[in-house]
Amino acid sequence: MLTEETLASGMRVWTAQPDTTEKRPALLLLHERYGPVEHSFNIVEKMAKEGFVVAVNDLFHRYRGDRGAIERAEARLDPTDDEALVDMDETLAYLRTLPYVDGDNIGMAGFCLSGRMPMLYAAARDDVAGIAVVHGGAYPRDFDGSTEGQVSVSGLIPRIGCPVLGAFGEFDRLVPLGHVHRFRNELEEAGKSFKILVFAGAAHGWMNTTTPEAFHQEATDAAWGTMVGFFTSVFAGEWPANRIVSRFESDVTPHGPQPKP
Repeated sequence: MLTEETLASGMRVWTAQPDTTEKRPALLLLHERYGPVEHSFNIVEKMAKEGFVVAVNDLFHRYRGDRGAIERAEARLDPTDDEALVDMDETLAYLRTLPYVDGDNIGMAGFCLSGRMPMLYAAARDDVAGIAVVHGGAYPRDFDGSTEGQVSVSGLIPRIGCPVLGAFGEFDRLVPLGHVHRFRNELEEAGKSFKILVFAGAAHGWMNTTTPEAFHQEATDAAWGTMVGFFTSVFAGEWPANRIVSRFESDVTPHGPQPKP
């Protein structure tokens, strides 16, 4: 069950916890371009059932316009890096006040629009154990730094201090495979530990059950298991800081047609 809290800034945060009295690692799952909507709450509750305390915050809380247009993807918001850092700092500080959170084991995942934000946080802070970048973070605009108030991910990657999981779709036209390869190469060149997977048949937003035109069951099951396994291993200390571990797995059709996402 979700619990809603309004923090000092006025930002809302929704959390879910597993059915246990033990302290558990926490995950901040950052929302897609639609803001915190049904899909956001679904994945928070689903991940909590895997044994984590999970939260999603409202990264658009400063916006005073029509949220309905945002939720319908008729308008777009792009928080600046400074705004995103403030919001992530406040949310993680709140999570660490909860008596059932293991404050030494915090992870973060970004989806779609927020895909680059875990990299931003891990480049600026040293208190997350691992981050995940899911069908985002490698957009062309993420690399060229064309969005006002956001630096290129090429400038963030060298400063990341924790393992990175990347999850991408074979047929995602918004995150071209060439950019996935660039993401992999830049992590490798910077000496970062990572695991990147490209899932067969998946278009953009393939994990979203509320958009049946994009949802892909097989890729969702595989990506979900990968994400749970990644964070479980990170929190268990299975990615030692004195080793560089790189894993890349891609399942794509060579030169095949790419359906619309």
